[in-house]
Amino acid sequence: MTRAIFNKELKQLWASPLPYVLGAVFHATLGVLAWGQLGGRQQAVFQPIVPIAGFLLVVAAPILTSRTLAEEARTGTLELLLAIPVSTTKLVAAKYLAVLATLVVLIAPAGLFVVLLTLYGSPDAGPIVTGTVGLVVVAAGVGAIGVFASSLTTSQPLAAIAGLFLVMVLWFAHAGSDVLSVGGFLGGFSISERLRSFAGGVMDGGDVLYFLSLIAVSLAAARVAVESRRWR
Repeated sequence: MTRAIFNKELKQLWASPLPYVLGAVFHATLGVLAWGQLGGRQQAVFQPIVPIAGFLLVVAAPILTSRTLAEEARTGTLELLLAIPVSTTKLVAAKYLAVLATLVVLIAPAGLFVVLLTLYGSPDAGPIVTGTVGLVVVAAGVGAIGVFASSLTTSQPLAAIAGLFLVMVLWFAHAGSDVLSVGGFLGGFSISERLRSFAGGVMDGGDVLYFLSLIAVSLAAARVAVESRRWR
């Protein structure tokens, strides 16, 4: 059943123009901004590309995930899924995995930068590997938040707005650390600060645990939201 829901969600995602449009805008914007960064530095380095791609991913993910559960609830198909003997956990997990697979495919063409950097220079392999891993775990984290936002409403635009608000709060969480005089506490919740470590060639266990926790909490919350619909 999990595989069937996963396949159905994946087909529905790629049958719509959304991933293609998002992918085109994502890479066009990334290309312009990354080229500006590399031109200014006059160095073949991958590090400045990672935070740019990460921010664009944070913007794109809530839009992509907005339909996962909200659209099902709006059309009434979510009630049909809940009426059959399918675990809510498996339902949420299958939809999340389909979204995650789509996000990974969406950012995959950014690997062309590695090819170009290798042709025109000798980039350090460490930041390339850790930066790529960082982008994948960011996709996993913000994708889970997007699924949670989609589980709260029957409106796809509202789900996109809610998801975008949540991920933006986490992206800029470090900005309030000094203002609120709480040291680095808020910075510990910042996606951008966590991604900075990956971009610098460091794969810290604490950063990985942060994203795993973010995924677990978001999906658990989405499960509770969907389960409440079953009881209603």
